[in-house]
Amino acid sequence: MIIAIQRGLENIKSELESRGNEVFYIGENKMADAVLYKEADTQTYYAVNNTPSAAALTNGNTSYGTLLVNVTNKSVEEIIRILEARVYSPLL
Repeated sequence: MIIAIQRGLENIKSELESRGNEVFYIGENKMADAVLYKEADTQTYYAVNNTPSAAALTNGNTSYGTLLVNVTNKSVEEIIRILEARVYSPLL
């Protein structure tokens, strides 16, 4: 899985990388399957996958998106379960 992550979450980044995921920081203009963030008001997480390269990859015919996960008060194991299930609801 390719994951964009907010700076300051290096411990989560390291754990995800050790499990074989490709992890980069939000703002690096790459495509991601999921975005992990802690402080929504300070990050441009909405810009992930919203680049000309994303549109080129889909030939303009397919929608693309990413799973947004607020990691506040979540353990690494909870985050991994969310990513594996590819489902997240803050109302759970």
